[in-house]
Amino acid sequence: MNETGYSFVETIVSVVILMVLCTTILPLSYTMKTNLYNQKLEVIAAETAYEGLQHYRDLQQAKGVKTIEKVDYYWLFDGQAICVTFQNASEQRQKCIQQTGEVQ
Repeated sequence: MNETGYSFVETIVSVVILMVLCTTILPLSYTMKTNLYNQKLEVIAAETAYEGLQHYRDLQQAKGVKTIEKVDYYWLFDGQAICVTFQNASEQRQKCIQQTGEVQ
């Protein structure tokens, strides 16, 4: 007898292997996407701090807000440091940069 094709057991084994791969890759990709989004927000906050310092230097404006992609970045310069407050994927964050360049 010449049997060609896949047996039922081989099919079940391949489906189980595919399911195991998917269940490990999907959470990993979600975590990577969330981390990338949070890093993007941190970079925008640093840019907002730089622009806030320019506003302070040019216009003597000590606080302001900037909205990018429906996220509000509130900045405040207190004479020693500029702090930017924003909401990331899970919590309220604050990024402060001292006049010396030290990031908190």
